[in-house]
Amino acid sequence: MKKIAIASAIALASITAAHAAPTVYGKAFLTLDYVSTDYDAANKTDEDTFKLNSNQSRIGFKGDDDLTDTTKLIYQLEYQINPDDDSQQFKSRNTYVGLAHNTLGTVLAGRHDTPLKLVQNKVDVFNDTLFDMANAGVSGENRANNVLAYQSPALVGMPVTFMVATALSENDTDGDVLVTAATDVVKNADGTVKTPAKPAVYRDRKTKDNGYSASLAYDQNGIYLAGAYDKDMGANNVNTGVIDNTWRLVAGVDMGKMNMVQGLTLGALYQQSQYYDNYSIVNNNRVNKASEDEKSWLISGKYKIANTPWAVKAQYVNTTDEKGVKDADADEIAVGGEYAFNKATIGHIYAGQISRDNYKDETIVGTGIEYKF
Repeated sequence: MKKIAIASAIALASITAAHAAPTVYGKAFLTLDYVSTDYDAANKTDEDTFKLNSNQSRIGFKGDDDLTDTTKLIYQLEYQINPDDDSQQFKSRNTYVGLAHNTLGTVLAGRHDTPLKLVQNKVDVFNDTLFDMANAGVSGENRANNVLAYQSPALVGMPVTFMVATALSENDTDGDVLVTAATDVVKNADGTVKTPAKPAVYRDRKTKDNGYSASLAYDQNGIYLAGAYDKDMGANNVNTGVIDNTWRLVAGVDMGKMNMVQGLTLGALYQQSQYYDNYSIVNNNRVNKASEDEKSWLISGKYKIANTPWAVKAQYVNTTDEKGVKDADADEIAVGGEYAFNKATIGHIYAGQISRDNYKDETIVGTGIEYKF
């Protein structure tokens, strides 16, 4: 037994020396949120609830292995976990394998955030909470399956990088997508019409199309500028969502790096999304109007108070014609604070409101703790 144990230890040491062990990382981010919902509709009952939320808590494994003097194999396996709910564990996040070259950039394949999502670059100061800009109607926060992506290094002589990605549909079926099936007329006993017939509703798209995303970013001396475009990446990954295309512009300013106001960062975002039309077929003719273009903009600020563990932040988000529906507008206003216990642990407090015209207003007050490892 001793000889077997010694041989196993030697073998394990050899494997560890030849292949570096992966880095284990992650975060647990739990909040207790009070949500007061005021519905506009007469048939809806207002609600007041306390909710324990896991805000994109995760665990991951990543590493690399030298292939040549200039090229490494890189890998990452990252999964969402929910400490407050054992029924929804281990949902895949950014999980991929790739090649990284010292000067030529990085190629990866797997499941990954789109370049458009990545250019947000933390201008959403309430990311991963109930005040995440996605909860205020901002589309485009997609993580796609079957991704092939290329990330450039900083271009020579310029602090500019670009990223391109395609999401393969792996589906050869053409045609429109059925949204709602047709229904027959329903009559009363006396022959009068009780429920009129409804035609089938389709979404106008070709399901075999691949998705594409690209971004260009400038980052130097406290100034961040970026633009990005998505085509057929979809709200729920390629070929399952309803978004045709989205373009996004982002700007960020670190006032401290510009020797103006230490600790103050400002951010702004503007984007426009075009949705595929939902329409009905009646006697082989299309009816119903095309969807509207969804437009969103965001402004945010965060200020780290000097010589204290405190930072304060605020954000406003506006979305018009959310999901392509005319006059379906959403607004968010939120303020909050962060308390850094140490480099790994941050306490959060926040309050604000998300309003949706002709639907509901949500007033939210929350507190929680975020631990990174």
